[in-house]
Amino acid sequence: MRLEAVSERNYPSVIGLELHEDQRAFVASNVRSIADAWVHRPKLEPLALFSGDDLVGFTLLERDEPEMLHIVRFMIDRRAQGRGLGRKGLAAIADVARAEGRTRLVLSVVPGNAVATGLYRAFGFTETGEVDGGEIVMRHDLAPAGQAG
Repeated sequence: MRLEAVSERNYPSVIGLELHEDQRAFVASNVRSIADAWVHRPKLEPLALFSGDDLVGFTLLERDEPEMLHIVRFMIDRRAQGRGLGRKGLAAIADVARAEGRTRLVLSVVPGNAVATGLYRAFGFTETGEVDGGEIVMRHDLAPAGQAG
């Protein structure tokens, strides 16, 4: 999985990524995420997720604490779901965090989003007991580079 900055060249395709109908209430649109990133630059970083040459997803990352990388948004296109790409995308994000010397990933999930919650738990995220804006906060402590995680 490769992460690439959202740019003039790829943003139309990123905007064209879609979720299944029953998932749309759980994740803000990529247009909204790109707008948020522009307004809050350079704090937020919008990234396209590629599997080989295929654009398969999108993430929005926030670096507001030195030890933590916050996954603000994460989605895999409906046409690419069910192929293990969510896990690969999270692994690529974890690699970025480790390369930056960070030790923790944090994200939040809308209650009732069982698919995302299952993915995050399978990857190693656990609920913190916190709720932020009505969403359940989860964290994943990163193993050092070269170890499973």
